[in-house]
Amino acid sequence: MRKLPSFFSLRAFEAAARLGSFTQAAEELHLTTSAISHQVRVLEQWCGKALFIRQTRRVSLTMEGQLLKNKLSPAFDAIEDACAAFRPGDDHSVLAVHCAPSFASKWLSPRLAQFMQAHPGITLQMSSSAEPADLGRDGGADIDIAYGPPPHREGVAVEALGSEATLPLCSPRLLARHPVQQASDLLQLTLIESKLNPVRWKDWFDLHGIRLPPRAHPSFDRGSLAVAAAVDGLGVALETARFAEAELARGELVVAGDGKFKTIRREMHFLCYRRGDAGARGIKAFREWIALVADGTDDLPAPLPG
Repeated sequence: MRKLPSFFSLRAFEAAARLGSFTQAAEELHLTTSAISHQVRVLEQWCGKALFIRQTRRVSLTMEGQLLKNKLSPAFDAIEDACAAFRPGDDHSVLAVHCAPSFASKWLSPRLAQFMQAHPGITLQMSSSAEPADLGRDGGADIDIAYGPPPHREGVAVEALGSEATLPLCSPRLLARHPVQQASDLLQLTLIESKLNPVRWKDWFDLHGIRLPPRAHPSFDRGSLAVAAAVDGLGVALETARFAEAELARGELVVAGDGKFKTIRREMHFLCYRRGDAGARGIKAFREWIALVADGTDDLPAPLPG
């Protein structure tokens, strides 16, 4: 016979330890806060050790509590993963997707009709913000698409959505007035950056062996705004081609240098989900679809005729 404490006390402890709150654990497990506290005390009595330091309106783990959490959370993930394969599928399900704003509006939204047509039984609920969703705490999101590698979180899987080309983009009108024959010619133009893009103009000029003189550059807190500024002729935006697909296809933007310059490629967007949910119908379908669609889509679109 296995010598185990109550499963209910283990589940209450794991939720409280993972969320850092008895109240949030109670909300997740649909119990009262006092019930969570009671179950944790039952486990502490079984262990003969305090697992939490209780303070006003907050709790923190003791060293023993942290050690138990480190072993218990992966065990619960494994149990959830094992059971997911036997969970009956629903004819209709809801999938909550949280996404970085520019990726949502410039790349994902124009393609969502494909997913919805392929999976009519899955209802998408979209939300967007610059900060990545904390899937360990936020039960309102099933999938998060983060801009830049998200912080490591226990029980959360992270998958890169391919590498992306970051290019100098400008309006053809600006290029007609200021031809760019070599990389140094860009120094004569206004250089636009987005604050969240990890690729900076210094990186681009360093790649071409050119020193970037110290000077101020216009910057925006969204890649989509940097692209819009370039369309308006403000200057040259250094941005991922994924954020400028429509503008490049319409001819509102072109790549300065017409592809003769070196290209910086990096993994920029990451799909995140709880490991225990990997077998869930909606998450499995969305992962497979977006991996297929994202494969090779950072290639430059052909300009529209006319």
